Amino acid sequence: MAIIKKEAYYNSSTGVNKIRALIWADDSVEPVGIFQIAHGVSEHIDRYDHFARFLAEKGYIVCGNDHLGHGKSVSSPEDLGFTAEEDGFRRFVDDMHILYNIMHKRYPDLKYYLFGHSMGSFCARVYAGTFSEDLSGLIICGTGQAPSGLEFGINTLRELTQKFGPRTRNKIMAGALNKISSMGIKDKTSDLDWLSYNKKNVEEYSKDPLCGIELTVAGMRDLGSITLLASDKLWPASVRVGLPILIISGGEDPIGMNGKAPVACADSLIACGHEPEVVIYPAMRHEILNEEANEKVYLDILGFLNTASF
Repeated sequence: MAIIKKEAYYNSSTGVNKIRALIWADDSVEPVGIFQIAHGVSEHIDRYDHFARFLAEKGYIVCGNDHLGHGKSVSSPEDLGFTAEEDGFRRFVDDMHILYNIMHKRYPDLKYYLFGHSMGSFCARVYAGTFSEDLSGLIICGTGQAPSGLEFGINTLRELTQKFGPRTRNKIMAGALNKISSMGIKDKTSDLDWLSYNKKNVEEYSKDPLCGIELTVAGMRDLGSITLLASDKLWPASVRVGLPILIISGGEDPIGMNGKAPVACADSLIACGHEPEVVIYPAMRHEILNEEANEKVYLDILGFLNTASF
């Protein structure tokens, strides 16, 4: 067994940035498919190394990129949290599609699967609504739905962007997500406990300089915008009917309203003729891939891939 992890860079759809990507493959195994990962907000693609190696052992060529303003897709540390001057949320998806084109060109005969977690789940949902023909399967992990008032909030952020500049940072707004997400957690030891029950995972996240990054107003604008676009009532009808879809979430994930948001996502798809599979994991929070009992999640994803490949 020899898993090779490669780093690569490609031009962003912004025409300005360089996007960093990672590719995992086991050169001792016959490849059976390509698995692309879209990571969440304020994290980076390296955090999926353990999961990617698990899939690579099974014959999947795994790839994923750092989104704009995240990980190593920045020209300097000061750019962490800054996405784009305008429409960064659309650039998230377009940059994912550029990676798809790169991988598909290399392996044109392999089936292609897309996995998105948290903000990445919104990106994956929008991607599937635009590029359904690319995909042999879609996995939506840790997703949510647009809260009421989000459109008003986005408009406010756009005004702030125009008035103060897209790179402006607001300390109060930057920490709001963690504080709101952790409100319902009993016996919490930090505002990051909503991520998972796994204390080691929370500790590693808190010590990672590329995690928990402070978003600029442009970054918050784009996070809200991709959430709103993925939650649009017209989205399910834009996805190719017949595309195998798996929706997974923690039963105690505040982003998913403890399972309600993933089920609502599934219901909207079912109403448009889709047949998504839904798995809600009890006693797991937002980052189900990083819970101590993640083997169950890994195997469920592998089972879905094996089924979708037929």
